[in-house]
Amino acid sequence: MFSLWVTLEVIPEHRDEFLAAIAENSRRSVRDEAGCYRFDVIELGGNSNRFAFYEVYRDEEAFENEHKQAEHYFTYREISQKVVVPGSQVNISGELVNSFSWFE
Repeated sequence: MFSLWVTLEVIPEHRDEFLAAIAENSRRSVRDEAGCYRFDVIELGGNSNRFAFYEVYRDEEAFENEHKQAEHYFTYREISQKVVVPGSQVNISGELVNSFSWFE
């Protein structure tokens, strides 16, 4: 499985717009993309404007060819251009080695 960890900072006055956009993107990614298994949005530090995403896909092809081609992804990317602090986004990807969850 392919995993992605993204961190970024949001411009404070655009926080609500960001939260709405990323909620829609993450919800539709899991719901509409067969290859998207997980999309978590984490607020770093509590009540801050720093966020992380943890995403898990069937493989890198599902990320590239399903997620990055989806309408909701393009909508989020458009909004993120004005709400995310320029240069603050860092993406780290890799193979998911193992995963354990109390949900299972």
